[in-house]
Amino acid sequence: MADVFISFIHEEVGYAEAVKAFLTQLFDTEIEPFLSSDRFQIHAGERWLDRILGELKVTKIVLLILSKRSVEQPWVNFEAGAAIGRGIIAIPVCICGLHKGELPKPYSELQAVELNIFGDDEYLATSIAFHLGMKRPFVRMDEGTAALGGQGSEIKCKSATHAYDTLNEKILELNETDCG
Repeated sequence: MADVFISFIHEEVGYAEAVKAFLTQLFDTEIEPFLSSDRFQIHAGERWLDRILGELKVTKIVLLILSKRSVEQPWVNFEAGAAIGRGIIAIPVCICGLHKGELPKPYSELQAVELNIFGDDEYLATSIAFHLGMKRPFVRMDEGTAALGGQGSEIKCKSATHAYDTLNEKILELNETDCG
């Protein structure tokens, strides 16, 4: 079972996969985010709704991938309600031109991130680490560098910087094709 559940609508799977890849690269094996559409996480023959509900019962954080389109969809609202109702940390992750200030209730009551804003990817990563009681991940000091010293920090800095850059590039690419 995963510590981080990523909720999204099918049409925006690219964003969910980009966030999952970012977290997996940044946190290495410390966390494995759950995506309900990942065929390697829900297997053939498995009752998919039971698996999703099972994951929502034990997850510690639900990332809500939200756009102007998805906030009106019942599935994301269902997963958000399940999380919030159980006291699970829910983090709205705004995409596709949806701004934090435009979030409808109850999402507007939650501290949100906006992947189009430089630095909000770092805010998301440090917030996840905080809520999971983990060591703070490497963060960019400025473009091209990352910080949090220690042995092997040069390698970790390069990996962290690559994770942030890869996410930013993927979001820009998706924005051009999916938000058009």
